[in-house]
Amino acid sequence: MRVFPLLMLFLMLTANAAAEVKTLTEFYTHLEQAATVLKAKADLEAQRSNLHVQEAQKGWEVFGGISAGYQKSPFAREPFGHFFDPIGRIGVRYPLLGSAERQQRAIDDAATQVKIEDVRLDWSKRLARLFMEENYAAYWSALKMLALTEAYLRLRDDGVISILHKRREAGLLFTSDYLEFLSAFDRAERSQIEFGNNRDQALIRLGYLTNSEMRPFEPVKPVLYAIDSNAPIDIEQLDLKILQARIENIQKTKETENWRGIDSDVNATAFGGPAIPHPSPESMQMGYGGAVGFNFRMPIEIMSVRKNEESRLNSLLISLRADYTHRDQELQHEFRALLSSYQQLAQQIKFQHTRLEAARELIRERHLRLKILDGDVIEKYFQAVNTYYRIAIENVETESEQWKLHIRLRQFITLLEGKGRDIHPEINLSHLTDPLHQAAAFLVSGEKTKAAPKRTSFSATGNAAASSGRVAVYVWNFDKLSTQPGLWEKNQTIEIDRFLISLDQQQIAKFAANPALLKKFLTEAHRRGKKVELLLGDPDWILPEQREKLLMIVKKLSNINFDGLHLDIEPDQLESDLPGKARLEELIETVRQVSAVSPWPVGASIHPRYLTKAASFDICVPCELKAKGVKEITVMYYAMNLTNIVTALKSAMNQYPDLSFSLAQSLESELGPENSYVHKPQSIFIHAMKQLQDQLRAPNFTGLVIQSWQDLVSYLHENTL
Repeated sequence: MRVFPLLMLFLMLTANAAAEVKTLTEFYTHLEQAATVLKAKADLEAQRSNLHVQEAQKGWEVFGGISAGYQKSPFAREPFGHFFDPIGRIGVRYPLLGSAERQQRAIDDAATQVKIEDVRLDWSKRLARLFMEENYAAYWSALKMLALTEAYLRLRDDGVISILHKRREAGLLFTSDYLEFLSAFDRAERSQIEFGNNRDQALIRLGYLTNSEMRPFEPVKPVLYAIDSNAPIDIEQLDLKILQARIENIQKTKETENWRGIDSDVNATAFGGPAIPHPSPESMQMGYGGAVGFNFRMPIEIMSVRKNEESRLNSLLISLRADYTHRDQELQHEFRALLSSYQQLAQQIKFQHTRLEAARELIRERHLRLKILDGDVIEKYFQAVNTYYRIAIENVETESEQWKLHIRLRQFITLLEGKGRDIHPEINLSHLTDPLHQAAAFLVSGEKTKAAPKRTSFSATGNAAASSGRVAVYVWNFDKLSTQPGLWEKNQTIEIDRFLISLDQQQIAKFAANPALLKKFLTEAHRRGKKVELLLGDPDWILPEQREKLLMIVKKLSNINFDGLHLDIEPDQLESDLPGKARLEELIETVRQVSAVSPWPVGASIHPRYLTKAASFDICVPCELKAKGVKEITVMYYAMNLTNIVTALKSAMNQYPDLSFSLAQSLESELGPENSYVHKPQSIFIHAMKQLQDQLRAPNFTGLVIQSWQDLVSYLHENTL
């Protein structure tokens, strides 16, 4: 009975692992579909209609009537003494004094209600946006804690229980310690169910908020901008704006109404009917007439009415002003309380990060002792792993709570992006799970193996969307890559997690006919956690007459499960008489047609000059590429001035937050020392790459791309500088 739930869990985790990345910005496009926003819009339209009704009722009125009766004239002789008396009246009147004021007051009340509903609509949009982010944060934290828990439970599945059981039977482990280890896994399994429910609930709520079917996706934590302790509260709060609108309406009523309790109007009436008595029995003569009049109505106690109405308005005004002051104080107090909690959580995150590093170091130390000592060292190692797992979960919970408090604080303040970022960035998930994966690898081996050689990591921490310190490479010689002995087992000095592979004409024809070898390479790469994208790089494909060749290649290889398609078709390398602007326009059109037929996400390499319209013939190249289906832009900025590179890319990433960016750097020997690191010592290259990773860390930065794989291999193994 347990197999089915485990199978479902596996399928859900597998689906999530292959899910597409969705940034928070993508959800904001569905903001208008939120139920609260739709209701607020409907309420606003209803009040606007009511305002139009009140305005239409102001001013001139038409009145009239038709009546008939029977009467007897004492002056007429028989048989003409009895008469049937029909009459018709029609007229117009215009309200004066209190009647006019009452109509204007109804209009003012309706206009105030429109203003209030307009405030509610703006506020509902603001709250819907924040509520979307809060559920996005809940989904993010649930996935992160699920990944940690899955890595921890894998220890049990990979043989920890068996090892502990054998040691207990051999008398090397107390039963109490054995049961404690078992209970730790049971707690983790219970937490796994809880985290799964939290993930599902957040996904369901996101579906409700966007009014769309929501499938599992990979979330990306956005940059949280710093909130100062002296941040001013935004006085434009919903409650206060509504109270202020009501106060202004009452105040206007007090100042403009002078004829309370008195109704009056001026009217003109026309009427007609038969003359009575009839002059003769044979004929009926019609009579008509008209009148102009002035009507008024007022109670006997008019002074008492006016006095009490004025008193009522004064009392209502005092009450509303008191409510305004009281609510303003409550909001100030609520904001300060949230800000205090947020600042405490910021310190808590700092503390949690220190604890996490201590727990990581404890695992390392226990592992070193385990290699040279016997006794209860392995139990101490398991205890260190358990401690690390609990602290890692607490770290994610604290990060999530701080994010949610950041969201709630933004109900009161408007943050400017230029005020600085949060000083405690997210710890990358791979960095969090590494100790658990290392522990699992050690236990699977069943022996005290030596620690694996440390690989160069350009960045130890960073955003989940940013590179984890690994790099991508352009591969222009796939045959050498695929036939390299021990490619996957070899401990690389720099770990590569993405290969952009180019295929020549013969390879394309070969793999289109029989893709088995290529698919085997992709399967092995995916099993190792690597991504492989198809790299197509002939600039002639920009030309309309050559474009069909590119489209045919994409169609031929469409049944192969590449992770993406990367176009390195630079217009500056095109040998053609086309002017610069026409080249860019043809490039954009080529990208559009390729995106329409590509089964994979499309990326493109561009020169950094095309990041600005001024240098691109007034064409916004990133905008156009994004509109034509490009998901990632790789900026080929081959230079040594890191400040200029960071400035250019940060500006682009901030300007286009929905577009992913990566940075290409060169190790090509044919380039000069000002453009390629091949002429520099490895220490300078590695330090520069780490600086770029650290300074460019952002939700839409996907890492570094090295030009090229063979140059990188040669540089790392043959460079004598």
